[in-house]
Order: sequence, then C-alpha cells, then structure tokens
Amino acid sequence: MSGIDYLLDTNFILGMLKSSPQVIERLQTRPISSGQCAYSAVTRMELLGFPQMGLAEEQLIKDTLSQLH
Repeated sequence: MSGIDYLLDTNFILGMLKSSPQVIERLQTRPISSGQCAYSAVTRMELLGFPQMGLAEEQLIKDTLSQLH
C-alpha cells in the first residue's frame, strides 16, 4: 500500500491555503496528515498556472505541495 488515503483536488487545496471555514471544519472533524494526501498533475498545473500569481503565492503553493505526495 502507498499510505495515501486522500487525493486532494484543486479547490480543497485552495481552501486550505485560504483557511476556508468549510475546509477547516472538515480537517477538524477528520484529522489527516500530509503523508496521507496526494494531488494530481492536473491539480498542480491548475494551482501554479494562474497568470497573475505573485512570487509569494507561488512559493506558498510550492511549499504546500512539497508536503504532499
């Protein structure tokens, strides 16, 4: 087994980054570790493909993704 239990989509990861109340509530009711989570290549492209993204935002996304599979 890979140990991956959750495949996070773009909206969920954005919710984590923006501290969305719905995402925070979900994480509080079902605690998960970053080692249990993965994302797809499409999600990575969607997160990093926004044309008006600043360097700080890009680094935050890359740092977050580096903690996931």
